[in-house]
Amino acid sequence: METKRHPVNLKQYRKLDGKWQFVPVARDASGNPDPRLILLNGHPVNSKGGTFYLDYQENGRRRQIAVGTDAREAREEWRRKLALLKGEIEAEPETDDAPNASRTIDEAIAAFLTEVEATKGTKTFRQYSRELEWFRRHCRKRYVAELDRSDAMRLFVEGRKEYVDGKPLNQKTINRRVIIMLNAMRSQGAAIEMRKGDWPKTIDKKIEIYQPEELKAFFAACNPEERLVFQVFLCTGFREREVATLAWSDIHWKEGKLGVSAKPDLSFTPKSYEERTVPVPMSLIAALRERKKTSNSLLVFPTPPHPTRPDYGKGNNPDGHLLELCKEIALRAGLNCGHCKGEYTVYALSKGVTGKVKRAYKCDKSPRCQNWYLHKFRHTFATNILQSVDIRSLQVMLGHKNIATTEKYLKSLRLDQLRERIESSALAAYV
Repeated sequence: METKRHPVNLKQYRKLDGKWQFVPVARDASGNPDPRLILLNGHPVNSKGGTFYLDYQENGRRRQIAVGTDAREAREEWRRKLALLKGEIEAEPETDDAPNASRTIDEAIAAFLTEVEATKGTKTFRQYSRELEWFRRHCRKRYVAELDRSDAMRLFVEGRKEYVDGKPLNQKTINRRVIIMLNAMRSQGAAIEMRKGDWPKTIDKKIEIYQPEELKAFFAACNPEERLVFQVFLCTGFREREVATLAWSDIHWKEGKLGVSAKPDLSFTPKSYEERTVPVPMSLIAALRERKKTSNSLLVFPTPPHPTRPDYGKGNNPDGHLLELCKEIALRAGLNCGHCKGEYTVYALSKGVTGKVKRAYKCDKSPRCQNWYLHKFRHTFATNILQSVDIRSLQVMLGHKNIATTEKYLKSLRLDQLRERIESSALAAYV
């Protein structure tokens, strides 16, 4: 039986056995590609990342076009291209905004950011804006058509020259900035081809968690309201904005769950656009029920009252100072490492004029210790809860789009189990 040839194929570019290569995407019973699976040695396996490509013939030439890393978006692009080649839909007419040889890099960045603002969250838009501004500072060229591989390599070099708080810029941060630049410029017509081996290798940073003795001292230094805020962080694994926008309507009192939901009025959308609920101890539910009795806000943790501005926050604005509060409590509890130092900027009176003033700090006397941050509560939650639930359940609880992101916690768990075996091994008796 002759194998049917498809006018548009979907494949994935991924690293296998240390080499980057294309692998076919599996097909469902109808013969359509299912980007959630790829074929390795004829067997379907989870795609787990990589970039999807469309492969098709157009005007007698073979074309390959990248369509991103999201399985659902890749399938939609496959359907659109198939319909276009079959004549079922018409190609979008070219406009003055279409990429061309005279388009400047500044125009391309503006066009790309407009698309990001329309389709992504506010936080993503701000991050992309910062990273592309950084790229523009280090790029001397004017037109998109002039860009090539050397511009990406220059960014790797410039990134290694930068320091933050006296420390060199993390290589993962540099790589992310280059990826954002490539996505932006390629979407606007740039033909930038990277080679194998161009990407600097990165070191997987060890997941940091709070130890039991640290948490005990931290909570002992809290007042009742502060304690409740960080108990929610610790028992849910919620991100900062997820806690700050937590509403009373997000609490499932009988089931003992806290939820994450979209709140357009607060410009909040869950990461990956997935709402979820997380079961928590009933003792935490009881503490929240007591707090609700004295609350006049729709939010569980609204902006606290200002001592001199009665209209500040208006009772329903999320608290935007939870990170600062975390660091203040750590200092109060005597938990700062005492080694962090640097400068921070404040508005102060200097030489008779109010303006920005730089002040030096050391974390033994300042609430700026880098060992205390909100996401560390999320790591602590995930590492501890994984001892009681499977990896798929943890993925849902954390709201991870890709299970590969969740699997990093398995390594930490296995190291803890290894420690127990080492201590009980025959070798330990000789020490």
